[in-house]
Amino acid sequence: MISGREVHTRGRACSLGALSLLMVLALACSSSLEPRSGVTLHVINGSCQSGQCDSLRILGFPGNQPNTPGGFWSVDLGVITGAQACFTLPPTATFRVIGEHSDGTRDTVTTTWTNAMPLALGALPPTWSSLQASPSTKAFVPADEAGWQVTLPAGTQATPSARCSS
Repeated sequence: MISGREVHTRGRACSLGALSLLMVLALACSSSLEPRSGVTLHVINGSCQSGQCDSLRILGFPGNQPNTPGGFWSVDLGVITGAQACFTLPPTATFRVIGEHSDGTRDTVTTTWTNAMPLALGALPPTWSSLQASPSTKAFVPADEAGWQVTLPAGTQATPSARCSS
């Protein structure tokens, strides 16, 4: 017959074993990459022909998109007006969805992105609404490198490069 003390000890050992397993799994799945300041993006304007270039608004699309009816959440990186430009990617950005319930109460859901998380890129004419924008490149993690390069609007992948300067 098992005494109450033995059952309690076995239960605690089982709980500690399960907790240890969960901690190991959590550590294995978490990233040790921290946001990095000063990450740059060298954008080559793929619309240039015979020295004439279209102006393009460059947008970053965080990988942790909230579910909103208004299209993709994007980070406005700036406008390129010539053949190339250098942008500094922010270490963090936030997006807030403010909802109003039928009883008049409001709630806010805040989504935070850091450059240690995936980001895809896209471009559109500066006069267009960003609600019409969508990513055209594969996602990359900006904090993995000090600098990146991409051709937009035609490029499909940002590649590591030396840091650029404005």
